[in-house]
Amino acid sequence: MSVAYGLRFVLAGGSTVIVRGAMRLRYSKDVYTMGSLLTGSVVWDGDISQVVGIKLSLGRTAVHDGYASYIKSEYRSGRQVVSFESQGWSVMLGQNEPVPGMSYNVNLADIGAMNVQIPNVTFEIGTDTVNYIYVKEHSTVWDALTAYGMKAYGRLPYIYGTNEVRVRAASGTERVYDPVSIVSEGVVRDRRGMHSKVYMADADGQYAYSAVDQAAAADGIVRERYYPLDRQWLGSPVTGLEMRLKLAHKRSRMKILSKLGYDGEELFDRYTVSGRTEAAHTVGGIEVEIANGRTVCTLYEMSD
Repeated sequence: MSVAYGLRFVLAGGSTVIVRGAMRLRYSKDVYTMGSLLTGSVVWDGDISQVVGIKLSLGRTAVHDGYASYIKSEYRSGRQVVSFESQGWSVMLGQNEPVPGMSYNVNLADIGAMNVQIPNVTFEIGTDTVNYIYVKEHSTVWDALTAYGMKAYGRLPYIYGTNEVRVRAASGTERVYDPVSIVSEGVVRDRRGMHSKVYMADADGQYAYSAVDQAAAADGIVRERYYPLDRQWLGSPVTGLEMRLKLAHKRSRMKILSKLGYDGEELFDRYTVSGRTEAAHTVGGIEVEIANGRTVCTLYEMSD
């Protein structure tokens, strides 16, 4: 079972060309990454030096819009095979420095507007206003968005659709899968980056603030980290430490389901399997692979 795909190369100057003959395509993103990632190899006889962007749609759903971060062509058996990697434009939020200093009475869109404008990146509107955020020199725009997300909603920012930055959980679509469509199921326990406890110094240099990852402690993980006073979190030091724990905890506990086909799945969709009584699973990560005439969609449920 293969889903119809629309792969387009964006050329210097802004024109696009439809690319067929894909040998393999793999698209992925999750709630912890700054953007989607698309890799693949196709048979194409164009000039790769002119390719500056790559777009992908699956069925009627646009899933990726990014820049051509790496592209290579080589001739095999008389045909040109083009291999590429494309990161979503929103990844550049982690590659640019924000305006440093204090910003008062801002929401998510305000932070997006006051910093460098990245092509095709948009920001969720109507989010709560926080009294201030402090942005450190030589941090990233994504760091500033993360500080806002933690202060306003206690959660990390994520990318919805192709390049929209959001901080509120999407409502998602309720899905029920036929057991016949399921390729595999599994679990992952990746404890390699978990921290059990983190500390931050106060103005006197004493490590007066701390936060504990109860899941790490329950699993017997002992990894403690000490951080200097971070002015970004002067008004809520424990929230800053909780952010560090969330980042260290990511992907440590996941459930996986792989199914045939792609039906427009998106982050925060909820799914169940027909005939089962278990609670619905919330999608925290998506991976779609097209190869050998078959499309497999893998969904990850991640413990926050």
